[in-house]
Amino acid sequence: MEPIKLIAMDMDGTLLGDGGNGIPQENVEALHAAHAAGIKLALCSGRIPDDMGFYALDVGVPMHILALNGTCSLDRPLGDIIRSQYLDPADARAIFNMAQDFPVIYGMFSDHELVVSSKELPPESLEMIFGKNILRKGTRTVVYSNGKQAEKLLARGVNKYMIFSIDDPAPLQALRARMEKELPRVEVSTSWVNNLEVNPKDANKAVALTALADSLNIPMSQVMAIGDNDNDIPMLQVAGVAVAMGNATANAKAAAHYETLPNSDGGVAAAIRALALGESIPGVRRLR
Repeated sequence: MEPIKLIAMDMDGTLLGDGGNGIPQENVEALHAAHAAGIKLALCSGRIPDDMGFYALDVGVPMHILALNGTCSLDRPLGDIIRSQYLDPADARAIFNMAQDFPVIYGMFSDHELVVSSKELPPESLEMIFGKNILRKGTRTVVYSNGKQAEKLLARGVNKYMIFSIDDPAPLQALRARMEKELPRVEVSTSWVNNLEVNPKDANKAVALTALADSLNIPMSQVMAIGDNDNDIPMLQVAGVAVAMGNATANAKAAAHYETLPNSDGGVAAAIRALALGESIPGVRRLR
């Protein structure tokens, strides 16, 4: 195996512990060890840029931020957006209209802006659904919950929709079937059992990770990607070393070369130490 020079990590179900509220200490220590070894690091998540950025700042090592499923890229936490991709305006409008026909909660993301469909969501629910740092002091994230702002985002550009049905998966399944039938230019994936994530078809974690590797002059054969869910599959498919978490979906594991421990057991740390740093670590096994 070639030396690893760039590691891209999903967050929920991967880098974060159970509950998604923090990075386990063993993962923090492994990230510092990788940085000390000269390996570049990137967070690659469906979350909004500054929510991700605060996690990176709290760790204390430099990281690239590939946000909103790869549609929004930053070279450093809370830095400038260097690359942003949007849904076709007609598709963004169609998704907005379709969502009104189902009992779902949705968020429309445009770089640092978020419009949520429900005015009833208290701050703690916003943080639980859309990220614990979304209202943190110093963030550039602006959250709205009214129709006028939705219209402004539709006119300006929508990177991504995140759509939730907390208790009943049936509305999500029906909405997904409709979008996949009527909107061939969008990519619908999941990052958890109760959500859908909708991006432009030509914008995903693989596209963003490939662009980042190119900008750093790192061949994809020297890139490791770590993920757990179906929205991670594109980046697992393009990485030279693809690692699925022990808690990953069957589809994510099928796209990976290795399986590591679950996120609750520090699986990211195990993968980094075993595959990038060459340490003898139990719990990491080759899949293919």
